[in-house]
Amino acid sequence: MQSNKNTVSPPQSRAPRLSPRVLAYWLAASVMVYGLANQYLPSVFLGAVAYLSVFPWLSNLAINGVFRASNQKTVDNKKPLITLLLDSLNVGALITLAGFPMVSGMLLVALLTGWAIYLQGLRGLMIIIPPAAAAISIHLFIEHDFTISAGQDAVFISLLGMLIFISYCAYVLRLREQHFQAIQLSAQQQRQRYSRLASSLAKYLSPQVWESIFSGKRNTKLESQRKKLTVFFSDIKGFTDLAEALEPEVLTELLNTYLNDMSRIALKYGGTIDKFIGDSIMIFFGDPKTRGYQKDALAAVSMAIEMQKHMQVLRKQWIAKGVENPLQIRIGINTGYCTVGNFGAESRMDYTLLGREVNLASRLESAAKPNQILLSHETWSLVKDVVLCQSKGEIQVKGFSRSVPIYKVIDLRRNLGQQKSYFELDSKGFSFSLDTNSIDEFERKKIIQTLDEATQKLLKDDLSSPAKPGRKTIVQTLVK
Repeated sequence: MQSNKNTVSPPQSRAPRLSPRVLAYWLAASVMVYGLANQYLPSVFLGAVAYLSVFPWLSNLAINGVFRASNQKTVDNKKPLITLLLDSLNVGALITLAGFPMVSGMLLVALLTGWAIYLQGLRGLMIIIPPAAAAISIHLFIEHDFTISAGQDAVFISLLGMLIFISYCAYVLRLREQHFQAIQLSAQQQRQRYSRLASSLAKYLSPQVWESIFSGKRNTKLESQRKKLTVFFSDIKGFTDLAEALEPEVLTELLNTYLNDMSRIALKYGGTIDKFIGDSIMIFFGDPKTRGYQKDALAAVSMAIEMQKHMQVLRKQWIAKGVENPLQIRIGINTGYCTVGNFGAESRMDYTLLGREVNLASRLESAAKPNQILLSHETWSLVKDVVLCQSKGEIQVKGFSRSVPIYKVIDLRRNLGQQKSYFELDSKGFSFSLDTNSIDEFERKKIIQTLDEATQKLLKDDLSSPAKPGRKTIVQTLVK
């Protein structure tokens, strides 16, 4: 089996097997052995050598035995504290037995202090000071009849041991730093890998759903809830016939361009894209985020209006690519209580909607004519003050016992009358669409000049020859 090259394995620790704590005890024992060999220390220190040589292992066995029934987190938290207490007692006792040697004693205290701060921070000082002070104070109550003599070589050996310990600690810290840097690099590579993976997976989910899952706001388990949503359905009229006439490559490019542009508009208005079914699109508003029933419904209708207008641009592009019959979309929108959530199996689920209100939106889309947007009565009642609609009576819908009142969307009220900003007209030999809110001042002058030239040409032709069918409408549109 080949390993995945994109998998980043965690770095292996290169920490030495010998603990600095064990080394410190061994060095202390070695200095005592040197003192015994040169008769600087009395024979009673043979017991101290044996004690220091085995104490690190004995203390570890004892501590592990005490915390054997505890979890690993408790052991990791309490073990350093107990070892510091024991080590501080040993240092204090060692200094007491040695009769407070100035150089060695101060170095031992300095090393113990640094080690305590490294392991526990400033809290380590609060741990070692009381027992160390208590151990040193014992010498006031203990009288021993041996004397310790030391020469310059003994001081040198003590300093050499301290130097070895400090160098070894620096080596261990360097290895740990390198290991930590390797962990940081590995974590950064993992984050980049997961970021690329998340970006790839996000393309299979609506951004709102993806965000709620990755932020932890939504559980990935089979569950649902009832919410009032606005549901949108659209499809391309005559797409099946077009699919039979076009080559697969051309059809794929055409469909992907359409779906990409419609998705961009949907995300602009905050819609949650549920799914693509061929050329059909299902979008809903109100979950995972909602701005209120009315604003969700208005966003859905505004999105539908912009989609219809954008089809003018797409039709021109498709005609340029050889699509003879201009494609047109039909749209149905309904508002009502739906069941929304995760449906499917534990291993494969889909975040979608269920309910009769969803079915009604789909039926309205099927009943709509090309270039038409049909609304249910519930949606119309929420947007009628902002969107101009025309009542189309009632229709019988499959699955509904009563007739359903429907409304045809004309446009946003702000785009009508004196404030009208959008104009369009399609006929043989003439295609015209204009959004005055989307053009800049420089382009505006060029457009006016072009329209004026076209109007004068049509008026001149009208005077010199009988008007052709449809020309009067075109002239009226340009004159307006």
